[in-house]
Amino acid sequence: MKKMLNLRDSFKGSLSKGNSLLQAIVKTNSEAGLVQIRLLEIVRPDPEQSRDLKLLFQSITRENDQDAKPRHAYMPIGYAELEAFFGIKVSERDKWFTNERGKEELTLNILNPTFIKSFNKGKVLRVQVRESIYPKDEWQADHADDQAKKNPSNNQKMYYEGQYIFANTFVVVGKSKHTWLAADADYKEAGSFSIKTKTTEVNDFQDVGWTPPTGIIIPKKGTFDDLRKSLELS
Repeated sequence: MKKMLNLRDSFKGSLSKGNSLLQAIVKTNSEAGLVQIRLLEIVRPDPEQSRDLKLLFQSITRENDQDAKPRHAYMPIGYAELEAFFGIKVSERDKWFTNERGKEELTLNILNPTFIKSFNKGKVLRVQVRESIYPKDEWQADHADDQAKKNPSNNQKMYYEGQYIFANTFVVVGKSKHTWLAADADYKEAGSFSIKTKTTEVNDFQDVGWTPPTGIIIPKKGTFDDLRKSLELS
């Protein structure tokens, strides 16, 4: 019996690494009547490329990736293309609902959405992550302080050679080619700092192995973001 591709609501359970999930389509305000597909996949950074030793050690001892949250990627597509290339037919009679952003959404839950046309036969839609120091659009540039990459364990910003990192996702066909930036080690420190002396002499900083620049008042407590701003590194 021939296996049917892209069966709606055919996926149940937890998403595992190596699989992608066409979770839903969301209506847009496009004059062409396009919808956005929402594709999910568990993607972990390459520890060698990102030079993340913690991730490298975890990759050896971790039994599975069930605790990892999947990345979301969006791509616009027309109803006709959705049916022609994937065999997915939807209508207004389906169970659309209004999501938390006020958009009409339809749940599909299709594991490893696969092309049915000959030129892409057998190829699956995947999530690709590309980290860059450049924002992907004007909106992200205007909201860079909020959109830049952060360490999820302590919510501290991460930097690449002193610049923001933007981790954006895209929908691609076939094997994903991720791009990971090696975050500056000194910017990955967590929490806050405090120097327990009452003066600001150079000798006060000898215990931390660092000599402050002249002409700048260095704060003795606060967050590392505060310290970077005072040094004009942010």
